[in-house]
Amino acid sequence: MVDRSIQFIDLRALKDLKGTNIFKVDIDKIDRQISQRYPYIAQLRVVRQLPDRILILAKKREPLMQIYFKKKYLLLDAQGVALYYILAPASLPQVYGIPLERDWMYLGGAIRGQEMGKTLEILNGFKSSPYLKRWRIHSVQAGNLSKIDLLVGENMHVILDQDDTQDKIELLQMLISTNKIDLNKVKYIDLRFKEPVIANNVEDTGAKE
Repeated sequence: MVDRSIQFIDLRALKDLKGTNIFKVDIDKIDRQISQRYPYIAQLRVVRQLPDRILILAKKREPLMQIYFKKKYLLLDAQGVALYYILAPASLPQVYGIPLERDWMYLGGAIRGQEMGKTLEILNGFKSSPYLKRWRIHSVQAGNLSKIDLLVGENMHVILDQDDTQDKIELLQMLISTNKIDLNKVKYIDLRFKEPVIANNVEDTGAKE
């Protein structure tokens, strides 16, 4: 029996289980086989259910971002786990500045490092906000932790740094929720300072609020 959320797995690999004594089934082996073949599933559990069933329980990891790597797009989830490659870009934030060559990277493994940790904190913070999750984040420049640049919506930039990230996301949410800024006119919002710097997209004045 396979959990409904992972009905995509190929049961042909488990066909030899039929007719086998349930107590002779190597649960750990099945777990390893599924984990290796499907790195985009999480919380995998393979359990015996008497009298005659093997239950396979898991959750499917959902992609949160993409990184262009070795002429392909690598999709990663909300924990930084490398899921799979695609040839054409997805409608996900494309992240730059993550040094994948620094560590041995493999599908199913989590990518570590300050740049990835900060990117995950920001993207997950936006995703969990009822106001910010409606924005489409096109890209994240994460190579310089003193100036993390998000390209949002039509052509607006949100700039943060590695300090007090969650507080700055909450400040941004407050600015949006109270309608203190007109997103259609904003060129960038810089949250790295004590007071946010909001620049209007007006070429002749370059006005700031």
